[in-house]
Amino acid sequence: MTVPLDYCRGFLDVLALLNSEASDLAASYELQALPAAPSLAEALGRRVEDHALNQIAPARELPAHLWQIDTRPLAEGEFDVIVERWFFSSQHMQAAPGGAFRRNVQNAFVSALQQSLSGFAAFKVGMRPPMWYAIHWDEIAFERGAGSDAERYLLHFSHSD
Repeated sequence: MTVPLDYCRGFLDVLALLNSEASDLAASYELQALPAAPSLAEALGRRVEDHALNQIAPARELPAHLWQIDTRPLAEGEFDVIVERWFFSSQHMQAAPGGAFRRNVQNAFVSALQQSLSGFAAFKVGMRPPMWYAIHWDEIAFERGAGSDAERYLLHFSHSD
């Protein structure tokens, strides 16, 4: 049985709320489809351009080439490290019990995501300069297929003020 992406999105919503600090620091954890494009790089570029025009104020045109977007395959174990860092990033979540509790929370999400995106390749997304985008962030792109017919998703973790 495949787990629906909405299950993973709900999981992320809850963890983002739990990791939003009491101050003005907000956590954003998202899983979204990337726009159709001939390549992963172009899909990521279209997403950044759309974000600049429609998600931030004031809206501005920021062409993708300015951000020097790059991707690389995730290294063995890297995904688990990223997920753990973001799921337990706030002061009150860092106080959560270690060991089995943290592993169970993390494993539940990773397992659901693997079921939802079975057959997808995972890539760490890099971008420079990351200004306006977020204070701290990590992004992982998932791709299955090639060209304009490929399915692509972006897992986004960030802290913003």
